Amino acid sequence: MPGAKYEMYGRAVPPTDPNADVMSVQESAFVLKCSVSHLRKWLAQNPKLRTYSGRRLVTNRRVRETYYRMQQGAKTPARSAA
Repeated sequence: MPGAKYEMYGRAVPPTDPNADVMSVQESAFVLKCSVSHLRKWLAQNPKLRTYSGRRLVTNRRVRETYYRMQQGAKTPARSAA
């Protein structure tokens, strides 16, 4: 059974405004259809994309677009040279 901290910070939640420029990691994970832990790990691997609002980790529109483009490139099947 998940703990209270996981319920609060570890689950993706729908954003109040899907077109907002700045979103929390939980809201961004919901929009990008990935897990919160995966998004946090990805941001840790890309420190130039991390932004904070006080102590809270947030993402802006540019970061979400970058994540989306990188994930789409990873899903593209490799073409054979035949």
